[in-house]
Amino acid sequence: MKPEAGTIVFIGMGSNLGDGKSILIEAWDSLGQVSGIRLEQLSSPYMTAPVDMQSQHWFTNAVGCLHVSLSPLELLKTLMDIEAEFGRIREHTSFGYHDRSLDLDLLYYGQEVMDSPELTVPHPRIGVRLFVLAPFTELAPDFKDPVTGKTIAAMEQRLRESILAGEYKKQEIVCSRWDA
Repeated sequence: MKPEAGTIVFIGMGSNLGDGKSILIEAWDSLGQVSGIRLEQLSSPYMTAPVDMQSQHWFTNAVGCLHVSLSPLELLKTLMDIEAEFGRIREHTSFGYHDRSLDLDLLYYGQEVMDSPELTVPHPRIGVRLFVLAPFTELAPDFKDPVTGKTIAAMEQRLRESILAGEYKKQEIVCSRWDA
């Protein structure tokens, strides 16, 4: 049997407006309805305090693994379209991060390294975001970053050590369950 063509990708998912768990599950299901995307695995949900933004609302975050036959830019457009379906409004005139009903980030597109005005992969802030690394480690601890050569588990451990050493601000995070 011939292996199926396509690429394994990882996406970050987040929501801090509304019922985050329900929104992420619905968005995951929406991704599975797109031609050229096959759902592989979704991490547990993680409840996380906002990072690098002022908000009273905690996030629900997760990482998903997909098998895709879409190009990176086609996948990015798909992610943005699904965000819009869930009420995400991107304000290009404002700076910083804002509360959002749904955020879908392309973290890795196989071992591709890409830096264009539309898309940068790997995602440039993976290494400093516990809300990405903790659920990612749950799914694929041995996945190697194509730029640094470090595994996701090693990146998470390094970030946790850096937070403890005071090199980064504290990042509050609690693993949850989808049915809780």
